[in-house]
Amino acid sequence: MNLSWKTALAGAVSALALAAAPAQAANYVLNLSGSAFDTTTNSFTFNGRDYDTGALELTGFDPFILEDGDTVEVTVNITSGPLFPFIVPLRQEMFFGLNFADISGGAEPTSAMSDGFFSFDGAPEVQAGCSNCTSFIYGQSGQPLYFTTLTARGTINLAEPYQVNSITVSYQVSDRTAGVPEPGAWALMILGFGGAGAMLRRRRGQDGGKLALA
Repeated sequence: MNLSWKTALAGAVSALALAAAPAQAANYVLNLSGSAFDTTTNSFTFNGRDYDTGALELTGFDPFILEDGDTVEVTVNITSGPLFPFIVPLRQEMFFGLNFADISGGAEPTSAMSDGFFSFDGAPEVQAGCSNCTSFIYGQSGQPLYFTTLTARGTINLAEPYQVNSITVSYQVSDRTAGVPEPGAWALMILGFGGAGAMLRRRRGQDGGKLALA
């Protein structure tokens, strides 16, 4: 009787310890593809400044749930070949992103943070991340940026689990205007991938199709 009581108590303590233990972070290894011909483009004006955007939906994965501390290792192949890479138009300010979202072009959780690296066509890695989204974002100025293969790796921190149904590569570019950009413009650059995607969805519905990247 006494032994049975001790056994039951030990079992309960073990169960509580397992419940209290943090879940082990997952590592997602993804091999994705997309055709540059399917890139959808758009443009808009914000605070008197013109922006051009483009987005390409990637395929080759099943929906999954990101949790705090999960890591991703992504390989992207542009299937249209070396003559038709994914091209980020040359501008004075250029932002490129790999975006993990619940819906294509959907707003990403502002509680998220990402920290990672890109390599374009096997070139040295460059740092990428986002302080308020589940994208990896890389910015540069006035330098050509295009690729037929992309590798990315990084960690995403989230306040709560987040379902990923859509993965895209996208860009947002503009030319500088006189003076320092207003804070709202900087916020748009960092958060604009989701907003641009929403506009792209609306434009697709209006045009009844996709616009090829020039």
